[in-house]
Amino acid sequence: MQRRVTFFSDGSKCSGVLRLPDDMKPGERRPAVVFCAGFSLVKEVWLPTNAEALVEAGFITLNFDYRTFGESEGTPRCRLVPRMQVEDVRSALSFLETLPEVDPSKLAVFGVSLGASIAVGTAGIDRRVKACIAVAGPGDLNRVWSAFPTFEGFNAKVQAARRKFCATGEVSYVSVLKLLSSDPLTCALLEKAAPSHSTWRLEVTFESLADLFEFRPEDVAPGIRAGLFIYPAADALVSGVEVVSMASKCRGEKELLPLEGIHHHEIYEKGAGFAPIMAAAKRFLGRTL
Repeated sequence: MQRRVTFFSDGSKCSGVLRLPDDMKPGERRPAVVFCAGFSLVKEVWLPTNAEALVEAGFITLNFDYRTFGESEGTPRCRLVPRMQVEDVRSALSFLETLPEVDPSKLAVFGVSLGASIAVGTAGIDRRVKACIAVAGPGDLNRVWSAFPTFEGFNAKVQAARRKFCATGEVSYVSVLKLLSSDPLTCALLEKAAPSHSTWRLEVTFESLADLFEFRPEDVAPGIRAGLFIYPAADALVSGVEVVSMASKCRGEKELLPLEGIHHHEIYEKGAGFAPIMAAAKRFLGRTL
């Protein structure tokens, strides 16, 4: 069973897709999982496959568009501010608490790539999140980006764009493919998928990169109640060190799973990493929820 839903986050309407198991009985409540999309992704891209796998295992799932992305409200469009996305996920959790089908004591978040950072950033501060699954995401965005030799000059341009945005409201855009060019295979996957989704734009506002560079979800990782941390050992986009670092700071129940020989682009849909990720996720959620 699947239905389109909306909820509000800081006054902006967010669009989502709620999925429920077919075998639900009248009056029954089930655990629910909010999916946290990655860099510029919208609710129709890749993660619905993960959601469908969990629905088959008996969980309720919610995929949604962050503010300024996809079918959700918010301007400027495609403004990527991680702390704002964390608040959107928290609003999604509040929305789930209102649904008669959802057990509000059994809520989880599931994020992939930058979505893993958003999931950790949420689970670390929101005690309603009983379980967190983080796949191939950075724990410190400044640590990741500052490792590039051209970062200092690039960041100076980003900071100038932020000052201009604050003074005038003017925005410019940068290509996601350019930003993620260190991993050509993932970029090729993005470029191939984009034409099939009319609400998806492969760009973000340039000034919002300043907020991205300041995001350190591992700082709140000690607050996670239970976490499953997964990383592709051959990841060319996000080093496995990032996931290991987040896991090391988690003080709750935790599990760390490396995927040997798996690359970043292989963690989605029909990629070689998808099946082991979902098998581990089902075991983890079955135990924690």
